[in-house]
Amino acid sequence: MISLAPRSIVGWFVVCWGVFLLAAVTVGILLWSLYRESTVEQVRRASATITHGCDAIADRYLFFIAGTTDAPRDLHDPAFVQGLTNVVQIALRNLDGVEGGVWQAQTGSLAYAFPTYEGAGKKTDLPQAEQSSIKEAAEAAALDGTPADRRQEARSQILLLRACPLSGPIPKLAAWTMTRIVTTGGRAFGLAMGGLAILLIVVAGSAAWLGYLLLGWSSRLRQIEAALAQGSGDLPLLTATGQRDLDRMVDAINGASNRLREARLRAEDLARQVAQGQRLAALGRVTAGVAHEIRNPIGAMRLKAENALAAADDPARKDRALRLVLDQVGRLDLLLSNLLQSVQTPSLQPKRINNIAEFVRERAAFFREQAAEGGIEILVDSEGVEEACFDAEQIAQAIGNLILNAVENTPSGGEIRLAAQRSGMRLVFSVVDNGRGVPEALRGNLFEPFVTGRANGTGLGLAIVREIVDAHAGAVRVVHRDDGTTFLMELPWQPS
Repeated sequence: MISLAPRSIVGWFVVCWGVFLLAAVTVGILLWSLYRESTVEQVRRASATITHGCDAIADRYLFFIAGTTDAPRDLHDPAFVQGLTNVVQIALRNLDGVEGGVWQAQTGSLAYAFPTYEGAGKKTDLPQAEQSSIKEAAEAAALDGTPADRRQEARSQILLLRACPLSGPIPKLAAWTMTRIVTTGGRAFGLAMGGLAILLIVVAGSAAWLGYLLLGWSSRLRQIEAALAQGSGDLPLLTATGQRDLDRMVDAINGASNRLREARLRAEDLARQVAQGQRLAALGRVTAGVAHEIRNPIGAMRLKAENALAAADDPARKDRALRLVLDQVGRLDLLLSNLLQSVQTPSLQPKRINNIAEFVRERAAFFREQAAEGGIEILVDSEGVEEACFDAEQIAQAIGNLILNAVENTPSGGEIRLAAQRSGMRLVFSVVDNGRGVPEALRGNLFEPFVTGRANGTGLGLAIVREIVDAHAGAVRVVHRDDGTTFLMELPWQPS
C-alpha cells in the first residue's frame, strides 16, 4: 500500500499550509458568491421599486387629469409642466434613489423630478447621459401600450429603467422611472472586498510566517546534523537551538550521549581488565611451557653429568655423557631463540619479489622430500600473481612453519596445497591440508606460544607466524574444515 503521508516535518508544514490555503480560497469564493447574490437581490428590489414608482406616477396622472377631455394646446405651458412635475414629485417622494418623469413621443420630456436626490439643492435637469435610453423606453411603452424595461450594466453601476404608458387626452404619453445600483464602492462591495483583503493578508502573512518557521527549523536541523556528523566515536554534546520542540530532542540526544560515553568508559575499563587477565593467563601458559621445556633438558643434563662423574675411569663413557649435555644445551638455546622470536616484532627488510610463483615453488620444493617420507604430497598453485614486495626471508620462514605444521597433522596418503593469489589489494598465501584438524580445545589460543597438540612439540611455530605477519601489517587466520585445516596469511600487496 502506497503511503501519501509526508516523510518530513517540513512536508507536514507545507501540507498544513496547503490545507489552510484551500480553506482561504473556499471562503473567498463564498464571499464573492454572497456579494454576487447580494447584487442580484439589490437588482430585484430596485426593479420592484421603479415598477412601483412608475405605477404611482400613472395613478397620480389619472387623478391630475380627472375631468379633462381635451389635451392642452401648449404641452410646455409652465402651469401644465409644473402640475406634471408635482405629480412625479409626489409619486416618487418616498422612493430612495428613484428619479422619473413624463415623456411625450413628439414633444419629448414634459416633466422630471428626483425628490430623494442627495446632492446639494434640488435636481431638476434631465440626466443627459441616459436621455437616449429614456426616450427609447418611453416611446416604446407609449406606442405599444405596455410597460418597457431597460437594463444597462457599466463598470461601476447597473442602470434600471422602466416606462409605462399613460392613458388620457394626451396621445403617446408615458411615465418613466430610473435608478442606479452601485456595484463598486457600495456597502456590499466594500464588505466583500474587505473580507477578501483580510483573507489575502492572512494568507500572505501565514505564508511568510510559515516560511520563517521552515527556515528556522531547517537551519536548526542542519546545525544538529552538522554537530552529529562531527562526532567521532561518542555522540557530541549539542547546544540548545531555542526551539522548544527541537530542544527536547537535543536534550534526549545529549542524555543518550552521556550514557553512551559512560558505557564506553566502563567497557574500556572492562576491556583493560580482560586484556590484563588474558596477558596474565598467557604469561602463565608461557611460563608453564618454558618450565616444562627446560625441565626435561636440565634433568637429562644432570643425569649425564652424574654419569660422567661416576665414569672418571672410563673416558669413552665420559665423552658420550658430555656430548649429550652439549646436545641438551643446544636444544635449550634453540628453544630460547624461538621463544624470543615468537614474542618480539621481527625487524623487516622488504624487497621486490619479481616472481611469486617461483618463490612459492621453492618453498614447496624445500619440504617436498620431508613430506614424501610420511607419504604426503605437496601441490603448488600460484597463478595470477607476478610480483610483490615483502621480507622474503621472514615470509619464507612463516610459510615453512605452516607447511611443517601441516606435515605433522596430515596422515600418510594425504596432500598439502600451497597457493598464492591476489585478493583486491592483498596478497594471500594459503596452506591447505586434509589432515586431522585442530583439536577444539586448542582453537581459541592456537597462535599463542607453547599451545600445541603434539607431545614433542613446542607450540612456537604458529606464534612465530603470527609475529611475522603482524610485522607486515597483515593478518593470519585459520579455517577449520571437516576434511582438514586451511591457514591464510594476508599481506598488504605492494607492486614494488
